[in-house]
Amino acid sequence: MTKRERVYRAIAHKEADRVPKGELYIDPSLANSLLKKDYPLDYFHFQRDIEVRELLGIDMINLGDWPTEELGEDEEGNKIYRSNYGEEYIFNDKSKHIIKPGLMNIEDAENYPIPDITKCSGKLIKRFAEETDLFVFAQIGGPISMINEMLGMEDYMIYTMTNTKEIRILAEKIMEYEIAKAKLFIDNGANAILIADDMAYNTSTFLPLHIMDEVAFPYYKIAVEEIKKHKDVPVFLHTDGNINNVLGKITDCGFDGLQSLQPSAGMEIEQVKKDFGKDLCLMGNIDLDYVMTFGSVQEVEETIKRTIDIAAPGGGFILSTCNILVDVIPPENALAMYNTAHNYGIYTR
Repeated sequence: MTKRERVYRAIAHKEADRVPKGELYIDPSLANSLLKKDYPLDYFHFQRDIEVRELLGIDMINLGDWPTEELGEDEEGNKIYRSNYGEEYIFNDKSKHIIKPGLMNIEDAENYPIPDITKCSGKLIKRFAEETDLFVFAQIGGPISMINEMLGMEDYMIYTMTNTKEIRILAEKIMEYEIAKAKLFIDNGANAILIADDMAYNTSTFLPLHIMDEVAFPYYKIAVEEIKKHKDVPVFLHTDGNINNVLGKITDCGFDGLQSLQPSAGMEIEQVKKDFGKDLCLMGNIDLDYVMTFGSVQEVEETIKRTIDIAAPGGGFILSTCNILVDVIPPENALAMYNTAHNYGIYTR
């Protein structure tokens, strides 16, 4: 069975020859440690990203296209960038600091220009789709995270309450761009679309449900519908945090799958599988707060076996961490996770 067939079967809620496996991203430093090589630490590197997935027996890759423009440097020598959404920021190793929001005055939302889709190419997606047998997810943004990033989280949270109408205007413009990206990615060979849109803390959603009903869920539903009108590919949602109280709303938006299921935020996969496993393909649930980062190899192995036993029967499950393979994960734990899944996650065992 090919990697793509294995993932497609999981999404269709059918068992494959073994449990499909994958990550939304593998940190370049961890990839180099696993491979014992010194590849460049570029966000994407074709050969590195293929080799580390071969080593781990991974079936999929998640790719995207985030055009940025380098504007110069600040007084301290930090490089200044402008994203396609308009915000200007300093990126210092792994942290982003906005120095100018994408919209200076929320009252000007009507005049905010839709980001330029011609700056996206889809070439990376096309290359992986044509030159590998990996199942290709293509990532786009959502109405929460992308506006949050372009305005700054504090202002975004306030504006959702004080200027809900303007936030909705921005959401319409942003999602027009994100949907156009999805269509471009599909035309370049993407097998599925992933909408990445963090909406929750460890205890609940960022925003009250009546605000989510205005600034988030309608735009997810439109995005899923428009993407599937273009081509009927699977559409997944990624969000960290505790989303137990909105799982029904997420399902109603038409998503085929859900990624993260963060156990440290109270996302119990056994209960989610019971309540929503017929509607959603579940992906993730392997803990990053302790198990993968600080746990022993034995603890990793036991967690993988237990999760597979709970979530894999009947299909509808893709094994991954609840976010990405971060660089603080010991290489031996990453190997333990994927070797265990490869050998234990055989439906015919």
